[in-house]
Amino acid sequence: MGGATFPTAVKLDPGKPIKTLIINGAECEPYITCDDRLMLNFPDKVIDGIRILQYLLGAEECLIGIEDNKPEAILAMRQALRNQDTAEVVRIPTHYPSGGEKQLIRILTGKEVPSAGLPAQLGIICHNVGTAAAIADAVLTGRPLISRLVTVTGEGVAQPCNLEVLMAPLQAS
Repeated sequence: MGGATFPTAVKLDPGKPIKTLIINGAECEPYITCDDRLMLNFPDKVIDGIRILQYLLGAEECLIGIEDNKPEAILAMRQALRNQDTAEVVRIPTHYPSGGEKQLIRILTGKEVPSAGLPAQLGIICHNVGTAAAIADAVLTGRPLISRLVTVTGEGVAQPCNLEVLMAPLQAS
């Protein structure tokens, strides 16, 4: 569900021990607010997905990186954690491109992913809040991934908003 479209299935079977799960609550581009809205409206679902991801990966800790321009999302996620000692919401500076996987890993852990490497080499896996919510839907309610929140904004948009949109298969042309 993150912008890079790296397959979640690959990240769930890294072939290496994972110590740290990082949840990306930082928007990948300026003006996008769909992850913020997801954390505000469905923090418990995101946390349920995080718990499932931690279990599947055997991750000892989880760092949830959220930009400091999203104080309501930070509060909602902290409240949803209910003092869970294996996960922590970390307020990060709002600087583009903080939402990039390698940049977020460096901000949260101080570790640098090699240019041709993967985070799993460092014992780290990174997932987006949308992925966590989708995993909670699939595992806890049996709901398949058929939609996602998207931000519609820009100079040509009269009323910027976030919409839940259905995914459709690509049609051959």
